[in-house]
Amino acid sequence: MALEGNLSSFGLEEILQLIAVQQKTGMLSVTASDRSSVLFFRDGKIISTRDRRSKTRDPFRDYLTRYGCLKREELAKITQISSQSKLDLLDVIISEGIFDEKRLKRHWRNHIQEALHEVITWDQLSYKFVSGDEVVSGVKTMGDFSVEPLLMECMRRIDEYPMLLQTFPADGVRISASGRKPEADAETMESETAVLALLDQPRTVRDIVARAQLPSFDVYEALKLLKEKGLIAVAEDLQSGLTADGTIAARVRHKKRGNPMTMVAAMFMFASCLMFGAWRNTDHVTRIAREGVVSRDPAARARIEYHVRFGVEAFRAEMGAYPATLETLREEGFVDNHTLQRAADLDLRYKLTRDGTAYTLL
Repeated sequence: MALEGNLSSFGLEEILQLIAVQQKTGMLSVTASDRSSVLFFRDGKIISTRDRRSKTRDPFRDYLTRYGCLKREELAKITQISSQSKLDLLDVIISEGIFDEKRLKRHWRNHIQEALHEVITWDQLSYKFVSGDEVVSGVKTMGDFSVEPLLMECMRRIDEYPMLLQTFPADGVRISASGRKPEADAETMESETAVLALLDQPRTVRDIVARAQLPSFDVYEALKLLKEKGLIAVAEDLQSGLTADGTIAARVRHKKRGNPMTMVAAMFMFASCLMFGAWRNTDHVTRIAREGVVSRDPAARARIEYHVRFGVEAFRAEMGAYPATLETLREEGFVDNHTLQRAADLDLRYKLTRDGTAYTLL
């Protein structure tokens, strides 16, 4: 199967589901502006993000160093052994006992999830899927992962991340342990324990993320749970120039989806079409994928609505008030022309309440 095209407002979900349902083996390369990523599949499952053709960038190594999973001396040791022996990063980590296999597999899965979440949020991207067993020959992996549960988790993260970032700005606040002891019968996640262990002194969120040896989303989620339990205190960091109300200097550009079950229903419909031969030739598949979903499809309307709603909420988070019109969103760069045009085509109407504290989008 050869699959290639461009996507704008619509994400990669349909392409990923197509590969999964047809149990394809090969490589999906994705490019957006100055960013690129690859996903390797075997029998429709994601097995790796590491392109062996690249001599400079190893996304899994980047993941391990970004979150403090590797100490400086361990990284130097791995680099030296790899250059001298030509062994793969995974082989060196296991042979040198840096991680046991269970821990390495956990990091591997977390990395795959985060890598997928990243590419799902890209806009104006191009993609190409090259199929064949020879494409994945020699690709190292620590497991294969079904697309659907990974996508479900992506949808959850896309929904929750903006609020987490607003509540816990990377440099705007300092987090400290409240001194309160966890309740004996309270359920505690491993991520909560890991974050609490770092709070021997007040730290910024950025510092916690860099030390926790966890994906950034897991850290933010742990902070949210710890705050709800009263186990941490959040104080304004006066040195940063940001306030503790969660103001974020950088705009959140990620796409937002609503209820994940809507996405599941759309995936099921997509898979059903494939099963019953609705898309039998590659050209037609490519055309459908490139255009997204026909405008009459409720899932298509829901997606555009989610894009617009997220733009509205992101505008409020940065500007302190809801936009007067949707055109304001475009002028300020919170939605693109295509999204706004699709909203107009679907007759989505935005109306601000008289006091400006709420809005309707119907």
